[in-house]
Amino acid sequence: MRISRQSIEELREAVDIVEVASEFTALRRQGTRFVGLCPYPDHQEKTPSFSISPDKGFYYCFGCSRGGDAIKLVEDLKSLPFAEAVAHLAERYNIELRFEGTASPEKTNRRREIHKALAAAAVYYHKVLMRSKSHEAEDARRYLSGRGINVSTIEEFRLGFAPSGGGFVGASGRLGLGRRVLEAAGLLSRGGRERFSGRITFPISDRRGRIAGFGARVLGEGVPKYLNSPETEVFDKRNLLYGFPQVMEAMRRERAALVVEGYTDVLMLYQSGVKNAVATLGTSITASHLRLLSGYADEIYILFDPDAAGEKAVERAVAAASELRLELKVLRLPEDPADWLRGHTGEEFLGLLSRAEPALNYVLRRKAERVRSADTAERARALEEIRALLQRMEDPVFWQDALRFASEALGVAPSVLAPDGGDRSERRRLISTAELRDPHEEAGRDVLALMLGRRDLISDLLHEGIPVAGLDAPLQLFAEDFATDRQARLFELLQHRTSVAPDRLLSDEELRPFADLIAALVETGERLQPSAAGAREICLRLAILSRQRKKRRTTDISLKEALQSEIQLLREAQRAIASREA
Repeated sequence: MRISRQSIEELREAVDIVEVASEFTALRRQGTRFVGLCPYPDHQEKTPSFSISPDKGFYYCFGCSRGGDAIKLVEDLKSLPFAEAVAHLAERYNIELRFEGTASPEKTNRRREIHKALAAAAVYYHKVLMRSKSHEAEDARRYLSGRGINVSTIEEFRLGFAPSGGGFVGASGRLGLGRRVLEAAGLLSRGGRERFSGRITFPISDRRGRIAGFGARVLGEGVPKYLNSPETEVFDKRNLLYGFPQVMEAMRRERAALVVEGYTDVLMLYQSGVKNAVATLGTSITASHLRLLSGYADEIYILFDPDAAGEKAVERAVAAASELRLELKVLRLPEDPADWLRGHTGEEFLGLLSRAEPALNYVLRRKAERVRSADTAERARALEEIRALLQRMEDPVFWQDALRFASEALGVAPSVLAPDGGDRSERRRLISTAELRDPHEEAGRDVLALMLGRRDLISDLLHEGIPVAGLDAPLQLFAEDFATDRQARLFELLQHRTSVAPDRLLSDEELRPFADLIAALVETGERLQPSAAGAREICLRLAILSRQRKKRRTTDISLKEALQSEIQLLREAQRAIASREA
């Protein structure tokens, strides 16, 4: 299901990009623009290079070369997929979205009803916990108090209690919520009973703050101790983290995230002043979790129990992090953070973070410790596990560091752990460095900038061509003339959208991936300010550089000669333009 292009255009017209950007950075007016420090967390600067053109609806940072519209800014800085960023802004500006594609309106309405049911359940359970005089509710309050969780934390995280005798089904009926939607929301068990009866409830929200499900702890010694919502249309534990909406802004400020195992760990850390912790819904950190956190934090700490499940979770996290080129750290406490904080302060906890160990080193060290005192069979098994871990690491830098550390820890040659080490070393050598300025690429950029900012000058040149003395036909530009595939593809897309204003281009799904480039080109177009003759000269420059590239690549002597003759004619046309402009 896709959001209709018309809805996206309506949203872009309604959104005030200055207002949206002001959520993330302080802005001041500078002529017709607004400027400020770049809000992207990995671009730390002291002199403002972030610029907004309200009339065009674009932003662009001259320091980190990122740009786009308000939707792109929310996508990047709130780490939301495109559709969720659109929905977030639509709610803020009261725009009703329309959809197109294969998904039915019934599915959209059903998901809305599921979220409504979950929100109603959270309100009901919270009211029972805070106001009910029943013995069960008093026991629940006593349990939370005994764990050190205060009332303000209970209210902020909307903790609740589901009575063992039920009650929510009756209350939901008065809200027009039938049993079918309660089942779809995971609030009823297969037998039709209320799933969380007799349990303290912990609402679990998605990135937009909508309740997607619950974690629930039984009072007493029942089994299972913790019960999560089942998988539903809106609840996928691989993509959710407990506490995320409440702590994401603190993560952004601190540029650090803590990942713990328990919901109470998050709550106790939060009320101790450590407000950047989240919990997985089980002992598994997925690539999706890490991708979400990396949008807010530069440092990610894992605080899992040092048991078999915790060790496996850290190992899986290391493999996922290497694919995303993230570096994780592991911190071990003598007990759960929630229990440890009963006798210590938040400041003391933060002081422990300096002792955290890189997760990769931690995993390999633990395996090496096990190998040193193991018999031959166990040693062979551990070596295979390390080989498998190394094999899963795609990034050559992470792989090289891991190989070095593992070989030193185990006292074996690198070739024992990675027979293909030579190939990996070569991959490391080929890691890209900062790109040199390419005149061909710059010429292509200028042509594209004219297509976006000065169509009055270039439109006829692209469609009718440029007469050049000596050529049989007017010179025309094609996608193959550009230096990169990305420029070539954008040229093709823009050629078919000559009637679309630049500020509406990003409503087009095909052009969304080019948002940064389009924003940069709009800025370039404003600085170029060419005359009609200057626009022709820019096109000629790209054509010359394109033919020079073809000449270098071909081994056909006759083609080389033909290209050289054409280059000479194009240069003469360039000189003629320059002499007339002088």
